[in-house]
Amino acid sequence: MGKYDKLIQRIFNGNQDVTSDEAVKILKKLGFKATSTGGSHLTFRKPNRPSVTIVLTQNPVKPYMLEKLQETLINEGYQNE
Repeated sequence: MGKYDKLIQRIFNGNQDVTSDEAVKILKKLGFKATSTGGSHLTFRKPNRPSVTIVLTQNPVKPYMLEKLQETLINEGYQNE
């Protein structure tokens, strides 16, 4: 199991130690592009997908952001194993 697979499992497991840097890495790996940098916020977009905003100063990410990442992974075809 690679490092991205482990990170995806941590997100699905609801681990409260996922950092904003890790969230950014996984979104980039999924093909999302950063489209706006408004101070501490970074918005990622991908055609035909909802946008995802990451607050870079929140470490670890808040529970609502973890849920958003889970939804994004499911939309991209990943399943909670």
